[in-house]
Amino acid sequence: MGSKGGFILLWLLSILAVLCHFGHSLQCYNCINPAGSCTTAMNCSHNQDACIFVEAVPPKTYYQCWRFDECNFDFISRNLGEKKLKYNCCQKDLCNKSDATILSGKTAPLVILLLVATWHFCL
Repeated sequence: MGSKGGFILLWLLSILAVLCHFGHSLQCYNCINPAGSCTTAMNCSHNQDACIFVEAVPPKTYYQCWRFDECNFDFISRNLGEKKLKYNCCQKDLCNKSDATILSGKTAPLVILLLVATWHFCL
């Protein structure tokens, strides 16, 4: 494939990646104080644009959908009824995993296609 064909393929894959996320609601892990790692995922409502992971004292953990503009200590503490906590808010699918960041099911194939197209374009 010539460089022009590779460029067109790369452009089409980029457009596909952008369009793939339109109409897609954010997915977050959703557990309160799970025994072990949280594996339950849910689609967030349209007004929830972030995932949150909270570690509270005494040992209690929360994985939930959240609003990014409400990701601050005072709001989280008041709404969860916890006085001592650490939290992390993020805005990618299933990003509120406590132990490791993983690619979501839709992201991995797009990354692979993009890498293949880049490889063909560079050759």
